Amino acid sequence: MEVKRVSIREAKKRIKDDPELSKMLVRSGWKEIALDLDGDGMADVLFSNVDGGRKIDTIAVDLSGNGEFNLYLHDFDHNGIPDTVCMVEDGGKEQAVAFGGEVELGFINLGVRIANMLVAENFLNRELGVSLADLAAYLKLHAQAMLNALEKRENAQGIDKVYYFLNDAVTYYLATVDGTKPRVRPFGTILLYDGKLYIQTGKVKAVSKQIKANPFVEICAFLNGAWLRIATELVEDDNHDAKVAMLEKLPSLKELYSADDDNMQMFYMKDATATFSSFVTEPEVINF
Repeated sequence: MEVKRVSIREAKKRIKDDPELSKMLVRSGWKEIALDLDGDGMADVLFSNVDGGRKIDTIAVDLSGNGEFNLYLHDFDHNGIPDTVCMVEDGGKEQAVAFGGEVELGFINLGVRIANMLVAENFLNRELGVSLADLAAYLKLHAQAMLNALEKRENAQGIDKVYYFLNDAVTYYLATVDGTKPRVRPFGTILLYDGKLYIQTGKVKAVSKQIKANPFVEICAFLNGAWLRIATELVEDDNHDAKVAMLEKLPSLKELYSADDDNMQMFYMKDATATFSSFVTEPEVINF
């Protein structure tokens, strides 16, 4: 089974953009991400790169709750099948004990591995004093939910795919017309809400006046060797809930805007044609 992994950089961006996950972040380095899932201040799960490169290849879990990672999911023997390895004390020395190595682990599917690990519950309970049944529920609730969200982004289609690309690119460029002259500027506000793709600006800005005069715009973004162009009509929407959702997604905007002021302005894309391109793949067109 081919394991589709995400990079540390991609995972960090996505955690930062998710209010719930960002609250769990304990530390974030160039080779690892540590999350506190139960709110006790200590990291419970660690996503990292051990073998080199940029992709997540290891998941470590603190089974005992003492702040030390003692269960590792990693391809230790480099046979292409990630192993489940438990670290235990043996005569004062830490020893790795592997089990269930014949079952493939997709890093996006902890549930399969957890089911296989249940056969070793007696061993783990004796050595570490933990219950695998409890661990299964714990990981399925927290770590699995996170990885499912990452998988959803990797496999997104339609308007979802357009949203994730713009969101992960962080900065995109919006082109408008000012009379007979083109204008372009960087933007960073993007929100998928109630099936619509929104951008946000301020009514006092020149870009707002240009959109009002001519709502047909183009957007361009670049990410990981691919680029996205969107030709669309922008429709102003004074939906209060959409404004609140944008401010919650990007809290830094609260220093400049309020959902109740007369400046914050939301537009959604109507009759949009989004084209994904790169030098190595055929263009993909999505209409929404």
